[in-house]
Amino acid sequence: MGSLDRGVLTGFICRLCSEMHRVVLHIYGEEGIRLSISEKISRYLSINVSRSDPLPKTICKNCLERLEDQHRLVMVMEAAASVLKGQRSGKAQIKIK
Repeated sequence: MGSLDRGVLTGFICRLCSEMHRVVLHIYGEEGIRLSISEKISRYLSINVSRSDPLPKTICKNCLERLEDQHRLVMVMEAAASVLKGQRSGKAQIKIK
């Protein structure tokens, strides 16, 4: 079985949608840490997750997929903004000369 299988737990509540799911991923498990789940939740959803809070530390497959989609979207947007800024500063230098 793959490494994702080692981080999967069964029969827990998702931290994001608060629904009971048969299969969830532990946010602070090996796979959850590798995927930086807590950091992504904090960055994209403005939800603070910590090991010491009393709320669930698991995330369901659907919420994980949505979180990863959001992460990919933001990465594309940040890369595009960087390219556009580079092009803009390059044009500004040409105009000055």
